[in-house]
Amino acid sequence: MEQTVQTVTEWPKWLNLKDSSKYAGCSPNTFKRHLVNAGRVKAHVTDYGTVYDRDEISRAIENWY
Repeated sequence: MEQTVQTVTEWPKWLNLKDSSKYAGCSPNTFKRHLVNAGRVKAHVTDYGTVYDRDEISRAIENWY
């Protein structure tokens, strides 16, 4: 029997807009409009730019109605 090797992509705890939208499975505009502007995901402004919490994104997607 042949075994296949699957690789799991580890997402970092803090994601920029591009990676956050990719993690959520949507475009950056959709991510900002439906998750950030709606208050489901909080944007954290740092010295390096705006970042989003991966766990907060996961909870928002799980509770999406």
